[in-house]
Amino acid sequence: MARSGCLAVHLHPAGGLRYDQRHRSGSYRAHPRSLIRRILLDADECAGGRRGLRADSAIRPRLVRAARARNHAGDAAHERGLTMLRAGDEITVEPTELVAGGAALARVDGFPIFATNVYPGDVAVVRLQEVRKGFARAGLVRLIRPSALRRLQPCSIAGECGGCDWTSLRLDAQLAAKRRILEESLRRIGKIEQAALPPIGIHPSALNYRLRSRLHRRGDAVGFYAIGSHGVIPLAPDCEVVGVMTARNPTAGASWEIDGRVITGERELTMRVAEFTYRLSTASFFQVNRHLLATMLRLVSSHAARVKQKRQAIDLYAGIGFFTLPLAALFQRVISVEGSDVSHRFALLNAPSNVDVVRAPVESFEIPPANFIFLDPPRAGARSGVIDGIAARAQEMVCYLSCDPVTFSRDASRLIASGWRIATLDLLDLFPNTHHVETLASFERAQ
Repeated sequence: MARSGCLAVHLHPAGGLRYDQRHRSGSYRAHPRSLIRRILLDADECAGGRRGLRADSAIRPRLVRAARARNHAGDAAHERGLTMLRAGDEITVEPTELVAGGAALARVDGFPIFATNVYPGDVAVVRLQEVRKGFARAGLVRLIRPSALRRLQPCSIAGECGGCDWTSLRLDAQLAAKRRILEESLRRIGKIEQAALPPIGIHPSALNYRLRSRLHRRGDAVGFYAIGSHGVIPLAPDCEVVGVMTARNPTAGASWEIDGRVITGERELTMRVAEFTYRLSTASFFQVNRHLLATMLRLVSSHAARVKQKRQAIDLYAGIGFFTLPLAALFQRVISVEGSDVSHRFALLNAPSNVDVVRAPVESFEIPPANFIFLDPPRAGARSGVIDGIAARAQEMVCYLSCDPVTFSRDASRLIASGWRIATLDLLDLFPNTHHVETLASFERAQ
């Protein structure tokens, strides 16, 4: 037996190889296709260098030739297997988990397939829509055995309409999947282990939650786009996503539903949430979930109230001032920063006297020192320069509201690397029946 010091390799008269799965750092479980390559790599990495597989000029060339032949044969077989998968093929899959973006992940001989309209526990036939070198995308054709996580289909157009992608998944399973996706994003992208996280607060939402909707018209059909296309699926009268009146009388274009009234066209509105009154335009951004508006204000206010010195707060990506108003009730001075002309105009109308409203892209705003900094960036998250500025200028607390677990994890990692820690973490289900999730985190200086 030749010993590399990393792995034990046995020579057999027939020229074959047998291996013991032992490694200096513990158990070693290489994928069969890469096993021989890994054996040789480990042997060369060990202290003996080329002596790792025994300094015998007669034996080592045979090992190398055998390894290369088997390695090339395995790679060729694997490549042949992958090239056999073509767009349009129908295959049977059993997804194991839901991932960021909403698809279910299944594997066929280790090859990842991201499928829509299927859930963990399903056994389903899917049609491949796109095949790339490292993965494939697919859509549901039919169920062979439904998952226990499914519920009775509440919507007559579920599986066709792109307005929501998790309609057939039980609401408790939706929340569990969103929590797991958040934790996995923090671990894989943010390099933040679960043990370092505070308990995650879960805030579910009632259905028919959308304050505003944008429907499309094609011929006589008015509704959301179909999944994966710009075809229009007529809105179902029992839709659980839009407001009740919008579902009954869908109108093409942007519409708002407030107090049972459907409002279309560009108009000015007045909204009251908790003790705060907001003036806004239907063309300006406003949080979409009617049921969790007060919850968001309460959570941000409770975080800001923990700050000891309340001289100055900054609200970045402030919009019309939804979070500016509760901050103004707590701090001596608040700076509101917004880049949109429309939102800035209404932020000025909503701002009390202790608020300075700044019309500027956040990326070009020079952040001054502040006791508390709040940010609610778009889905792409904040740019690295913005995060660095926040990390350097915030004195006691940073509060971050995010609509994407992946970009939040990236930005959280950068804050942590700059000396901050996650103090609280809340998951707000602003978009039931979809994979979208809102995360609210407060950061404090690490001790």
